[in-house]
Amino acid sequence: MVMARPKQMPSAPSGRQTFPMKVLLGRLEQGAAAPWSSFLPDHLRPKGVTAKVFEQTASKDVRGKASQESKAQKSEYAPLGIQVMGRVWEYSQDPIGCREVQHAIETADANTLAGIAAELHDHVWDATCCPHANHVLQKCIAALSPEDLQFIVDVLTKERLAVQAARHKYGCRIVQRLIEYCSSVQIEGLLRSLLAEVPLVSCHAYGNYVMQHILQHSPLQSEVCQALEEHLNALSSDQYGAAVVSCAMTSASRPSRLSLARAILKEPSVLIRLACSRHGHPAAREVVEVLDSPDRMEALRILGTNQTRLLRSRYGRIVAGMS
Repeated sequence: MVMARPKQMPSAPSGRQTFPMKVLLGRLEQGAAAPWSSFLPDHLRPKGVTAKVFEQTASKDVRGKASQESKAQKSEYAPLGIQVMGRVWEYSQDPIGCREVQHAIETADANTLAGIAAELHDHVWDATCCPHANHVLQKCIAALSPEDLQFIVDVLTKERLAVQAARHKYGCRIVQRLIEYCSSVQIEGLLRSLLAEVPLVSCHAYGNYVMQHILQHSPLQSEVCQALEEHLNALSSDQYGAAVVSCAMTSASRPSRLSLARAILKEPSVLIRLACSRHGHPAAREVVEVLDSPDRMEALRILGTNQTRLLRSRYGRIVAGMS
């Protein structure tokens, strides 16, 4: 009796087989394919076994419904209308689930909105730092009354997380929304924390936007300008810090701009650095515009003295045309 030779499974495309690989191939040769064999790569999966793709998700029911949407609809998300109550935090961490929560916030009545916010009370900081949940938190800030936002303010203020949030890729958005929707009295502690660290926040890729937001939306802009005057050397030497100075020179009240311009004039090197900077040259132009004679003449003299350096700079040439 001739014994039939067992069918050999295809081996790896190249390279010597390791011991674990040999054991795996041996198990597959001995009998029916194991349930997990459908997850194997093509060159190891037995014939007749359909490949499966394993997809991880925090909310499988959300992902399951979303998979039914055509590719044409993915560019413009259509809400699925899933019930989010009781699972707000779970869905908020999911790229699709967070959109469902945002849709629920937009269409919720006052009681439902309060219930959604209540489920986020213990997750404020995690939501602030989450690439998906931060959008939910921003939507809550826009939809809730300022009084109902106190739980967010308390976390950032009492736990001394304001500066850390302002310098975070997603946290800076939360701070900006609070500045927009909360009263200055309500977030005074948060703003004071930021004003105590003006160079640290201003000279940062994300923090500078928060500082500019304070200048544009907060009544504390005069105090920000005073803090900027104390750190002009550091700010003018940094691209993000220079952007904050430019924002102050274009957004603050005239008395604050005039005071800041005079402080810049006292440091000729600061004026020239700003003039040669991509984000700082608007500030240099505003210095000349806001100053009265004879201070304006002094500013023009400084620019004229440094004409050679200005002309070597793409942005300096813009300012040089004023002298």
